[in-house]
Amino acid sequence: MADLSGESSLLEIADRSIQNVFLVDASGKIQYVNRNCSATLGFAASDLIGLPILDLVVPGDRTKTLNEAQQVLAGKRREGFENRYQHRSGADVHFRWSARWLEANQLRLGIAQDVTDLHHNRCGLLLPDTVVDALASSERDVLFLLLTSASEAQIADRTGMNQREVLTCVASIYRTLGVRGRLGLFTLCLGGLESASPHGG
Repeated sequence: MADLSGESSLLEIADRSIQNVFLVDASGKIQYVNRNCSATLGFAASDLIGLPILDLVVPGDRTKTLNEAQQVLAGKRREGFENRYQHRSGADVHFRWSARWLEANQLRLGIAQDVTDLHHNRCGLLLPDTVVDALASSERDVLFLLLTSASEAQIADRTGMNQREVLTCVASIYRTLGVRGRLGLFTLCLGGLESASPHGG
């Protein structure tokens, strides 16, 4: 287990953070969590320390999470990655990450924002859950923004993607949903609203 005794200033900052802070070693085992992690995931800190962090990730998100971790271990600072963790109750918790490798400490620092409510309030009222669940988490973010007046540049800024990634994501969304452009997307969502209405056919 990593020796954190000399990192009191780092841990003090982490403990005061309103986000969920994880310190993970190169093998993927959790070495530290702040108090918010316990509240967000429903586990005591003592239950999390030493646990492979991938064990907390929803199985369907593990491959992309492992790929993302490799990027951080390679020294790249990463922003905006999203995945789902499992609460002790079994519910999904959606995290949006900022992560980097601390070379001096040989630890991966991950700061996770809980965006679960954001996901629950998005397209579920407009599209069936099975349709939304067919999209990757990053695509769900873009889908929500496509339903606003946000430009592609604004979508890139909001999601942390570059514009090429946004264009690829948008094309994938349209292909998955079987629509052509935003007009087709709006038409699909309006159809969902009509079918959900008590006066709908």
